[in-house]
Amino acid sequence: MKDEGKFLHLWMKYDKVIRLLLKRTDNETQKLQLYKHEFENRGNRSTTGYEFNLELNNGRTVNYLNTPAIARDLVQILNNNTETKNWLKERNVKLSMGKSLELQIEKA
Repeated sequence: MKDEGKFLHLWMKYDKVIRLLLKRTDNETQKLQLYKHEFENRGNRSTTGYEFNLELNNGRTVNYLNTPAIARDLVQILNNNTETKNWLKERNVKLSMGKSLELQIEKA
């Protein structure tokens, strides 16, 4: 958990877009292409990368302890917004990011 908080600023930058995409997941999977240099500026993770799979069931993170810091920071940003937090409490959502740094948001 040493990287906890490193990515908060980055996720804050994309907060409004991610919230909009979350609401669109009721209809279809949403994607957001992110930029490698933004992540590298936050910390070098060349061995582990920035990949994650995160599932939120009724607003709660499934298997939180095994979730990487980059994903926990994203959840923290989402939970900082009351409207988004309440929206998530009523849904099951899967967020993932692969090597291409494309954030994918879909219904779980």
